[in-house]
Amino acid sequence: MVLCEDTECSVCLLPYSRMDRIPRVLHCRHTFCDPCLETMSQVRSGLLMVGCPLCRRVTCVGRGLSLQEALWVNSRLWEQIPEDDDAAGEEQEEDKLKQETEGETLEAKQPAVQPEW
Repeated sequence: MVLCEDTECSVCLLPYSRMDRIPRVLHCRHTFCDPCLETMSQVRSGLLMVGCPLCRRVTCVGRGLSLQEALWVNSRLWEQIPEDDDAAGEEQEEDKLKQETEGETLEAKQPAVQPEW
């Protein structure tokens, strides 16, 4: 069995987030992210079912409910996820691109100085 950090899904090994990788709890009390739960779910006899990859217990979701409606969010993990996690990642990317662009502009403006030996 692969051991992973508590802040990441044990199926995909990606960190939980408040936007697209919300940690949800199965009836067996194991937690996985939304995309992995969607992938693992199956419809049988009109019921949505998810088999836990760790303990094999099956969680059944009532008719007409989605996984997001039926499964609770793991509040302990939710509180550990920074609120602006996704927004901060995007801002960091923008800042990095901005710095690279400014660096290129500064290099273009500075005359080439050759050392005198």
